[in-house]
Amino acid sequence: MPRRTPEIPISPAVLEWARETAGFTHDEVSHHLGVAREQVEGWEKEAGQVYLRVRQLEDLAHYYKRPLAALLLTERPDEPKPPQDFRRPLQRDKPFSHSLRLAIRRAKRLQRVAREMMEAMELSPVSDIPQVNLQQQPEIVAKAQRKAFGITTKEQLGWRNSGHAFRCWREVLEARSVLVFQSDFPREEAQGFSLSDDHPYAIMVSSADFLTARCFTLFHELAHLLLRQGGVCITEVPYSQISNNLAKTENWCHRFAEAFLIDEEVLRDRDETQAVIRSEPGYEEALKRLAFSFKVSQAVVLFRFWHSELISEGRFSTEYAKLQRVAQIEAEQIKKKRHGKGWPSPAQQVVQERGRLLPRLVLEALDRQMLGYTEAVDYLGVRLKHLDKIRQEAYG
Repeated sequence: MPRRTPEIPISPAVLEWARETAGFTHDEVSHHLGVAREQVEGWEKEAGQVYLRVRQLEDLAHYYKRPLAALLLTERPDEPKPPQDFRRPLQRDKPFSHSLRLAIRRAKRLQRVAREMMEAMELSPVSDIPQVNLQQQPEIVAKAQRKAFGITTKEQLGWRNSGHAFRCWREVLEARSVLVFQSDFPREEAQGFSLSDDHPYAIMVSSADFLTARCFTLFHELAHLLLRQGGVCITEVPYSQISNNLAKTENWCHRFAEAFLIDEEVLRDRDETQAVIRSEPGYEEALKRLAFSFKVSQAVVLFRFWHSELISEGRFSTEYAKLQRVAQIEAEQIKKKRHGKGWPSPAQQVVQERGRLLPRLVLEALDRQMLGYTEAVDYLGVRLKHLDKIRQEAYG
């Protein structure tokens, strides 16, 4: 007769917390475990403790992306509040998906790890980001920040492509002790979020998004950090005529990012600009060339035209509508391209997801013997054998 798998007493409140913070419904959990929905609900409604088999508990821990020890807690822990939701009303009506919740949890954990290591090595964890407010003109703030970053428009226009631009912008942000992460959450749900409740500040962008959009998201989220209002955002499409506080903040951040990435004087002097303004034959190609030059989307260039009073609001609306009609097709194309690409090496994956700042901190702490190998590979999410390759990628 087979031996019965041991059962472990678990707090119903902890089970409910683990499921809710992972973003799963009762139906999804029941389907995953192969048990009735009523049974999953019953576990969370028990007056006392509920008894689960070890294998069930291990399965749930893996499914919820929590350490097993978290499910063994005797009471529901205090969960840090997620960043403020700056998305539009229809999006805010839906709970965050599992992948977005996981990205937020991961970003907060890595932010905490970075702070602890910096403090242990007597490095300041404070991000070099001044504080501004919504009463200041976003274009003026953007100009000052662009000067502080030390990247000229000539350098920007000389970058090979949007991937090169993203790497360069990420590097200058990390030089100011701003962590920049990437995670594969749906771009339709959010393009990025920022964490300003602790140092070092952190930005997370969706790796499912276009690279041009990721470049814009970096500076939309930088604007949130400047305002000390970290949040979850759809970054490339500002609110229209809505005047609530969320809309004001998002529009301010959009105008900041737009002005940061596209210098108005340089834009006015471009030959392509005149072709777009006058609607000359082939002006659509001129718009594409401008977008490629500045390493932003065509939509962002159009917004800059409108806000710089180079085109009318009516002209902007007409051209923007054209771009929106092909946006879905382009989104499907990028999904196919990503699906068809080969997998990056583990070391490349670490740098793509966690940037270079965090791996450098981990490796330096390891070299100083302030960190063990077990902790190092845990923070980087790799096996021990990949550390040398990560060192090459992080310092390359």
